[in-house]
Amino acid sequence: MNSEKSVSNRVEVKQMKRSTPSQKKPSKIEQLPLENDKATPGQRLADALAAKVGSWGFLTVQTSILAGWVGMNMMPGVPHWDEQPFILLNLVFSFASAYTAPIVLMSQNRQSDIEREKNEYDHKVNRQAAENVELLHEKIDSLQAQQLKELTQIVKQQQQSLDEIRASVVPVLKQQQSPNEIKMLDNQFPNGYSIYLPFKFNELIDNNSQDFKSLIPPQK
Repeated sequence: MNSEKSVSNRVEVKQMKRSTPSQKKPSKIEQLPLENDKATPGQRLADALAAKVGSWGFLTVQTSILAGWVGMNMMPGVPHWDEQPFILLNLVFSFASAYTAPIVLMSQNRQSDIEREKNEYDHKVNRQAAENVELLHEKIDSLQAQQLKELTQIVKQQQQSLDEIRASVVPVLKQQQSPNEIKMLDNQFPNGYSIYLPFKFNELIDNNSQDFKSLIPPQK
C-alpha cells in the first residue's frame, strides 16, 4: 500500500512540473513608417499636383479652357488676343508641359521608392515570421521531448513498483494455494492483516509419532 501511494505521489509531482521556457523570445515586427512622415514639402506638392493632373477633373477643366480659348478667338465680333495658329496657346501648353512632366516624374520616383521600401518591409516581415515559426517549432519539439522523457520515467517507476508489489504478493498467494497452511492474524495491524504460514502436516505427524513411540514401553 505504501509503494502504491509513493507511486501516485511521484506521478502527481511529475504532472505539476512545468517546463522552463526557452530563453529566446520571438522578435518583434517593426512597423512600416508612414509615407508622409519622410516626405519633404516639395515631394508633398509634387504628389498633390500629380494627383490632380492625373484625374478626370483636371482633364475636364483643361478641355473647357481649350475650347473657350479657341472659341473666343474664332468668334466674329469679339476682340481676338490669339488668332490662328494660336501661338500663345501653344506657348502656354508648352510651359505647362515643361513643368508638369518633371512634377509627375518626381511623384513617380517617390512612389517607386515607397514601393521599394514596402517590398523590403514585406521581406523583413516574412523573414521574422519564419524565424518566429521556427522558434515555436523548437519550443514544441523540446516540450514534447521533455514530456516523453517524463512519461518514460513515470512508466519505469510504475513498472518497478509493480514488480516490487508482485514480488511481495506472489509468495503469499502461493502459500494461500497450498493445502497445508495455517492462517494467523497479526495483531500489530489494525485491520487484522492475515499472514499465511506453511504447515507441514506430514512432517508434524512423523515427529509426534516418534515422540509417542518413546513413551510406549517395548513389548516382551
